[in-house]
Amino acid sequence: MTCCSVSVRSESFSSASASWEAITASSSSATVFDLPTWQQTWWQHFGSGSERILAVCSDEGTVDLLAPLMQEDGVVSFLGGTDLVDYHNFVCPGEPPTACIEAVIGELTADRGVSRLLFESVSDVSGTLEKLPPVMNACGWNVSVEQEDVSPRLDLSDSWDEYLAGLRKKDRHELRRKLRRLEAAGDVRHIELNAREDVETAMPDFFRLHRLSTPEKQEFMTSARERFFSDVSAALADTGVTRLSFLELNGERVATSLSFVVAGVRYLYNSGYNPEHRQLSVGLLNHAYTIRRSIEQGHSIFDFMRGDESYKYHLGGVDRGIFRVVATR
Repeated sequence: MTCCSVSVRSESFSSASASWEAITASSSSATVFDLPTWQQTWWQHFGSGSERILAVCSDEGTVDLLAPLMQEDGVVSFLGGTDLVDYHNFVCPGEPPTACIEAVIGELTADRGVSRLLFESVSDVSGTLEKLPPVMNACGWNVSVEQEDVSPRLDLSDSWDEYLAGLRKKDRHELRRKLRRLEAAGDVRHIELNAREDVETAMPDFFRLHRLSTPEKQEFMTSARERFFSDVSAALADTGVTRLSFLELNGERVATSLSFVVAGVRYLYNSGYNPEHRQLSVGLLNHAYTIRRSIEQGHSIFDFMRGDESYKYHLGGVDRGIFRVVATR
């Protein structure tokens, strides 16, 4: 179908791969969850129903936008579950053009087998959240928008000293005190791994510390999720995206975090620590060392991602909202 001088065609992971890679490579707004490697790895592990990847093309045949969707029992949603994907969006070089969103929603509206549209984890800084509901309404859908969660993030300073100066006075004092106390406890090292072989070798330590952290994390890290974490971390290490960090105290790995860096943004995906060292705040301080490393590497944003855990705000995180857009007919 055509709409506003664009057309929509169905794609597969393989047929869309070249355009997908090109768009995310040139985009300043693409997140780690928009990368084709991430999406395809998730689908291989957890996909059900059918993939429905729509490409919106210009009259010249250029792909202007990709809609990575899946469909099951009449429900079309972004590809990827919210337990493992913090942000969903259309894949395009910048903000999604209204004409492209109209083309996607028009295509789905014309399919009488689709009874519900479920677009979750849409950030409030994305133009998608503003443009999607009125387009759905215009196509005859009943639309509701609700907030799912918050996702704190930090605009990084040019130096560690500037970062510390930007914290609230109490948080700055507490962070410095905790750093001094940790350094007085013995030999402290913060390491970061990004080569595939190193990441694969160290992932068992990540899983051990993750599961030790809390009963909730122990329950979350099922064997299926562990396999996904391992595969996606290794695959993205091949393209320089993965960062696996550890805080070591006297030679023992006591805290860890798994992050991904895309377009100058560091996404803190998940973390863990050994509660035996809780009194030394090793979990929070591992994140502080990681922030310092991100500043040194010239990253622009440190994204703490979904959830309102207190440590994110102590380290300077500022909330942005994540929303769910639901349409029925």
